[in-house]
Amino acid sequence: MKFNKIFFSVLFLLTFSFGYSQNNTSIKSVVNAYIGLKDALVATNNEQAVLTASALVKALSAVNTADLNTATNNTWVKISNDLINAAKFIQASNDISVQRDQFVTLSTNMYLLVKDAKNEVPVYYQFCPMANKGKGANWLSLENKVKNPYYGSRMLSCGKVVETL
Repeated sequence: MKFNKIFFSVLFLLTFSFGYSQNNTSIKSVVNAYIGLKDALVATNNEQAVLTASALVKALSAVNTADLNTATNNTWVKISNDLINAAKFIQASNDISVQRDQFVTLSTNMYLLVKDAKNEVPVYYQFCPMANKGKGANWLSLENKVKNPYYGSRMLSCGKVVETL
């Protein structure tokens, strides 16, 4: 009897820990690819943006919904097509201004996804009031320091951190 309690307790802990790790792993490659794209836009490198958008499309297409927690899965169902379409649009364009315009939509949806996921590291939600034709736009970063993907070196530090996820 005592053995059964210990066995099932250990089994529960292993299952819970494994499930938690899977949740992080499932979204981690998407976030890493997104950050690569953001960095390409910061560098105003449209060719690198195409390559990293391709990696993002691949990562988004590989998300296994069985690995997601309920909140993340519900969000994924609502926004996955928009994420994939925005990434494909960036992938298909060599025009940095078009890529940056699509990055607005991509970032809005990535925020929703990352907010529901359990992050191993802090993710910073940043905002530039001048982006998006003066309407303002957000993006995600793994750095607290602002590096603006909408203007690159022209206004690299324009913006602020508005939330830490």
